[in-house]
Amino acid sequence: MLLQRGLSAAGAWRHPRPLGMRTMRNDERHGWSGILGRLRRDKRGNALAIMAASLIPLMGFSGAAVDMARLYIVKVRLQQACDAGVLAGRKVMTDTAVSTPLDPAAKTQAATFFANNFRSGYLRSTAVDFKPVKAASGTDTTVANAVTGTASATVPMAVMGFFGSKPVKMDVTCQAVFDLADTDVMFVLDTTASMACRPEADCSPALKSEPRGDSIGSTRYYAEELSGSRIEALRKAVLLFDTTMRANADATTHFRYGFVTYASSVNVGGIIPAQYLQSTKWTYQSRSLAPITPAGVPNAASGDYAYQGASSFSYTGIPKASCANQRLPATGFTTNSGLWTSTDPEARSYYNLSWNSNSGGTCSGTQQRLRPLWRYGPVTFDTDKWIASLARESSAGAKVLNPTRFDGSSGNWRGCIEEVNTDAATSFDASDLPADLDPDTKPTDSKNKWRPQWPDVQWYRTAVAEQDVRDDQINENQSDQSGPAYSYNYGPGSYHAEKGFNACGMPAATLTTWTAQQVKNYVYNPEFKAFGGTYHDVGMIWGARMLSPDGIFASTTAAWPGRKEPSRNIVFMTDGDMQTNNRSGGLYGIERLDNRTGGAASSAQDIKNHTARFRAVCDAAKSKGYTIYVVAVGTDINADLTYCASPGQTFEASSTDELTDAFKQIAQRVAMLRITL
Repeated sequence: MLLQRGLSAAGAWRHPRPLGMRTMRNDERHGWSGILGRLRRDKRGNALAIMAASLIPLMGFSGAAVDMARLYIVKVRLQQACDAGVLAGRKVMTDTAVSTPLDPAAKTQAATFFANNFRSGYLRSTAVDFKPVKAASGTDTTVANAVTGTASATVPMAVMGFFGSKPVKMDVTCQAVFDLADTDVMFVLDTTASMACRPEADCSPALKSEPRGDSIGSTRYYAEELSGSRIEALRKAVLLFDTTMRANADATTHFRYGFVTYASSVNVGGIIPAQYLQSTKWTYQSRSLAPITPAGVPNAASGDYAYQGASSFSYTGIPKASCANQRLPATGFTTNSGLWTSTDPEARSYYNLSWNSNSGGTCSGTQQRLRPLWRYGPVTFDTDKWIASLARESSAGAKVLNPTRFDGSSGNWRGCIEEVNTDAATSFDASDLPADLDPDTKPTDSKNKWRPQWPDVQWYRTAVAEQDVRDDQINENQSDQSGPAYSYNYGPGSYHAEKGFNACGMPAATLTTWTAQQVKNYVYNPEFKAFGGTYHDVGMIWGARMLSPDGIFASTTAAWPGRKEPSRNIVFMTDGDMQTNNRSGGLYGIERLDNRTGGAASSAQDIKNHTARFRAVCDAAKSKGYTIYVVAVGTDINADLTYCASPGQTFEASSTDELTDAFKQIAQRVAMLRITL
């Protein structure tokens, strides 16, 4: 068998070749390719090859991430430093002329703050540069009110530099406007009777009256102020507020003030545009002659009643033609007919007459004294002449006769008003308020506009229902509320007027620019007195309305030409809780009789109703973007006042110093730094 293996195909002998020798020669012939081939065929070698091949791109990705993060950090720090620099420069800048460069002090301050916030060599940055310049910001290009800046730095690549990446230059810009934003401030001020007390304690101030010394001889009613009173502290606080605002202003600053004082009504009649006043007719809780003619009384007219019994008379010097059955005067009542005089207005009926020629003509017969029979209830009066009679410090319209009297008394409108029609609800939706609570109300219905308060013709009565009263039953000389209800009028000289049931305070002032002296003149005006009861809703309704850019005062609240909308602020100051009275005659008529706010049968219900209205109008004001600051002097901030205020904007004061400090803090908050980045 071995011999056969050694034979060639031709049968020749061949020496057999060992198998091992053949393998060695094959390896020598193929070299490393054989090893790689085995590796290729052996799956155990794949991971090593892939790792080796991936190292280079992985290093590139990681390096890029590191360097991008460094660039981001440098840019953020550069921006912060730029912002700090221009802000510091603007604070120091004094020259606002656009034609001159940034003054050296401002430039140095800006550079210092930039350097403090971006240190040299930060993350190996080089070529750091910061250039602050003066600029005009906004539409007024004539005033340089800003500092703008550019900053740059070159950042080397920490990792990608090994791959040939060059350093990157980072650039940022910045601007700071140091300016008191255009600002409107409406002061809504409680000037009720308790403001005559000192801040640290309640009191019962004496109620006084004095002649105004005006051309119409009117009377001013007020609560006598104690030394160091709350209202005196308020005056000082307003002046300090104004001083603080002016200290924070610069050449580009615009700020306006408005004022409204409140009690049970507000004195806004002089500032409401004429087209929004109801100068036709309005119905008041009043009295008129009862449409009843007394039976069995000759010559009597509707509204008469027989006063005392009939009596005989005899007058001399009477022509025969004048001695006739008649009522004297023919209409109305008088205290002096020419034949007789009386203490109270009356008329007389003459009948069963005879005449002779003795003593130049003697007329004899029977006379019956007649006096007015009044019907107490709603009465409609023309209001055009009453509105035209508006009295101010230096002027007044013609006096208007009082149609509810026959004594010849007359008066003038002081400016307080009654609201447009309202919904007598006790809860409200701030997005759908009745017209009387809506700051944007613009009444167009000729029968539903703001009405003049007319206390001269307003009379109280026992019940809501109409009531007939004989004139001799009425005694207006009341010192308290114990008399018959129908004895109480609301006009000058009445119990209600003297006790502040229909207090009509200082005339309101729409938004405008004021000098410091004008502000002082306003708060020290003789009409700026403490008097009346506390109706927070009354003040807030009109404070919000006078600040609204969408209501009847849009012409005074519009933004300054070429400027953005101003910030709108209400400074609401009070010294106590809501204190209503259902006998009050104010913004909603006579509370108990007109019943316009949801029922005023009790004081507790009345307070609840007005509180709901107060909260609703506070919501409306805040929804318009107003900031409401609430200050309570001599009392704690209650839940309703806190609810009304913007978050964090309530202040309590128990002394004059604390009140003035609160107003100063508010002024500082209003005068905020406006920064544009």
